[in-house]
Amino acid sequence: MNLPANRLVVVGTGVAGLVTALSAAPRPVLLVGGSPPGSGGCTALAQGGIAAAMAFDDSAADHARDTLAAGAHHNDHDAVHYLVGDAGRAVRWLQAQGVVFDRDGDGLQLGREGGHGCSRIVHAGGDASGQALLQALADAARRAPHITWRAPAWLDAIRLCDGRVSGVALIEARTPPQELECAELVLATGGCGALFAATTNPASADGNGLALALACGARLRDAEFVQFHPTAMDVEQEGALPLITEALRGAGARLVDDQGRAVMDGHHAMGDLAPRDHVARRVWECQQTGTRVWLDATP
Repeated sequence: MNLPANRLVVVGTGVAGLVTALSAAPRPVLLVGGSPPGSGGCTALAQGGIAAAMAFDDSAADHARDTLAAGAHHNDHDAVHYLVGDAGRAVRWLQAQGVVFDRDGDGLQLGREGGHGCSRIVHAGGDASGQALLQALADAARRAPHITWRAPAWLDAIRLCDGRVSGVALIEARTPPQELECAELVLATGGCGALFAATTNPASADGNGLALALACGARLRDAEFVQFHPTAMDVEQEGALPLITEALRGAGARLVDDQGRAVMDGHHAMGDLAPRDHVARRVWECQQTGTRVWLDATP
C-alpha cells in the first residue's frame, strides 16, 4: 500500500476510532478494523444515548456536578469540565456527520438515565443509538478522501524504533502479516469487559489493544475502573448477556425483589436512577442472599 510517510494509523472502527479518523482531516489516515464497516464492537450494541446539557433549564455546571458525583469524585476534574462543556458541540458535530437524533415538538428529544439530575440524554432510533451512530460515522469515513479503510484487518504487532512507534504489522484474512510504517498510532480497540464471565460486552472486547500497548511499554491509566451495566438479562447463554436499556428506569421502571419490594429504596437518594456502580453493587448484594432482582416496567 502506497501511503504518505506522515500517516496516522487508527486501530479500531467503533465510535472512538471513527471520530479520531474523521477529525484528523486533512491528514492521511489508515483506519484498521476487525469488523466490516458499520458493524461489530461495543458501539453497535449501545442502547443508551449521549449526555449533553441542551435543555433550557440545564447547564454544563449541573452536568459536571452530576458527573463528578457519579464518579465519587475520583474523576479528572479538568477532563469532566472539558467533556460537559463541549458535549453540545459534539452532538451538533455528529449531526453534521449524518447522525439523526430523535426529536419531539420541542426539538431534540431528551431522556433521563442513571446518575443524571434531569433529562439530558439524546437518543437515535429509540434504543438503537449505537447502531445509528456507527452507521452514520462509517458512511462519513467511507466518503472522506483522507481516510484509507482496511477491514477486516487486525493489528498483530507494533514496531518500535528508539522507544517510539515506527510501524505496525497487520493481518488480513488468509494472508501473512504485512508491515507498514506510520508516524503515529492511535489504539481505539475498546476495553476488556469480555474477560469477565458475565458481561454485556461483545467477545471482541478482550483487551487486545491494552495488551499490545503494555508490551510496548505504555502506561495504562485507570484500568481498575471497569463499568458494569447493572441491568443485564439473567439468562443461561454463552458470551454477552442481553442488555436492558437504562432508559427504562429513566421512564419509571423499578428494580424489585421476588416480593415486589423496591431494592434501591433507602440505599441511594436517587433510588433506581442512582449511578451505575451503586445499582450494580446493590443487585450483587441481593444476589448474594439468594434474592433475585427484577426490572418491573409495569408503569
